[in-house]
Amino acid sequence: MKKVFPFLSLIIALVMVSCSSDDSDKIVQSSLNSITSFNIDFEGLTEDDVVYDLGNNITISVPFNTSISGLVPNITISEKATISPAPGQPVNFVDGEAMPFTVTAENGDEKVYNVTINIRGEVGSGSQIKTYHFKDDYSESITTYTYDENSNFINSYVVEEGGVTRTYTIVYNNKNQVIEVKSDTKSTVYTYNDTDLIVSAVEKEDGIEVYTYTYTYDTENRLEKKERLNKENGRVANTSYIYNEEGNVKTETVGTEALENTYDEKNNPFKGVYPTAFAKINVGTGLDGVNINNPTQGSFSSDTPVTYVYNTDGYPLTASYVVFGFINTSITYTYY
Repeated sequence: MKKVFPFLSLIIALVMVSCSSDDSDKIVQSSLNSITSFNIDFEGLTEDDVVYDLGNNITISVPFNTSISGLVPNITISEKATISPAPGQPVNFVDGEAMPFTVTAENGDEKVYNVTINIRGEVGSGSQIKTYHFKDDYSESITTYTYDENSNFINSYVVEEGGVTRTYTIVYNNKNQVIEVKSDTKSTVYTYNDTDLIVSAVEKEDGIEVYTYTYTYDTENRLEKKERLNKENGRVANTSYIYNEEGNVKTETVGTEALENTYDEKNNPFKGVYPTAFAKINVGTGLDGVNINNPTQGSFSSDTPVTYVYNTDGYPLTASYVVFGFINTSITYTYY
């Protein structure tokens, strides 16, 4: 009998060599598909303004009014992987909505990262006026303000006048925008447009509409005109506003009567105590209007110049003037 073992051994050896050669020539594709770094350069913000929470779901927190449209993220991903949206492509984020970024490994394995940008609510930075005490020879009123400890905006105020006390509550949404001001009998609800400006309001008393308001703005987003419609008789009252270079109301025209005023260089006591949009619709030439500085004359052209006493921060402590030449008027301000 012939021995075949040497011949079989040779064939097995050749097969093993061939297989070994095939394995060594085979290219193993990468399965890595991670985002290794992610950040965005937000216009006008510093690193301290932006808060990142990085992981499979990336959450970014930015200050109120930050633009999140047309952003180009700076992203580093695994070697040999690709990502969609592609690097350098502008992305239009929507506040609070997740934007998927898909990383594809060389071997085709995919991993999705949901990136969400949350715009924080506006916060106050004003004087925190506590009381506004108005008194003249014929009337007197005291308004006392309280503040939300988180936003630093006024959340309620109490008006005492003629033996009657009324309490008003300011209701905010999650962005610290005023959506309603209400008392036990009255309620005014505000509507915003896509650029966070108040465009209309409805005032009700005992649940019945009494007034509707429409607000329009100039090219610098300053209140240009307020229109009030009386729901009972259909009458419309218009008030328009013109501003000086500093942003104070120079001319306030109510109907056909134009009220003019000039301003000092000190701090208006109502500056920063309301969110921006609500402050815009509460401007005016009077001493209770929201401006940058303080009026140097009373509310009417016949009033005398206003005399102020200021604190060390440049906010008024007292103001006094004479109306129509014979009505003595004084205002006292206190602060927290």
